[in-house]
Amino acid sequence: MLVPEGAKAGKITKPYGLRGEVNIILEPQAGNHIKANNPLFIDIDGQRVPFFVEEVELVSRDQAIIKFEFLDSLDAAREVCGYHLFFDPSHQGNSIETGDELANLVGYIAYDRESGMLGKIADYLPHPMNPVFVIQSKKKELIVPAVQDFIKHINPEEQSIHFNLPKGLTEL
Repeated sequence: MLVPEGAKAGKITKPYGLRGEVNIILEPQAGNHIKANNPLFIDIDGQRVPFFVEEVELVSRDQAIIKFEFLDSLDAAREVCGYHLFFDPSHQGNSIETGDELANLVGYIAYDRESGMLGKIADYLPHPMNPVFVIQSKKKELIVPAVQDFIKHINPEEQSIHFNLPKGLTEL
């Protein structure tokens, strides 16, 4: 079976309440695109199964409480905990992180979970095959791929971006 290639929306972490609601940790900017009556795909054992959103409550920029159609009990909510959520692939035109949004991160302070503060994002190079951030520190210039998998959290209030970079990338 062909698996739809929708953008990652987040991960179901735990049940919330007794009606089948679930707590979701969202990908950056994903909360702006989750709407009632639209499907999200839950990746269950490699198969992306559509579930329609009945209600959505954004708790913060990176967390939401969602009530899905057909998940109507605490036990049903427990069964989907730990699974990843994806957007409908037919809505890929509404990309979660567009080049324009990434370009707005120029000037943000960049952090890595292992290396700590990396420096300030000096530029964004939107190459179609490999968009990158140019991060300037006092010692050197660092090139970091601008991919969803590496971005852990974006905080517009603090103008910071937190990465989970592969080991050794900051040493290049």
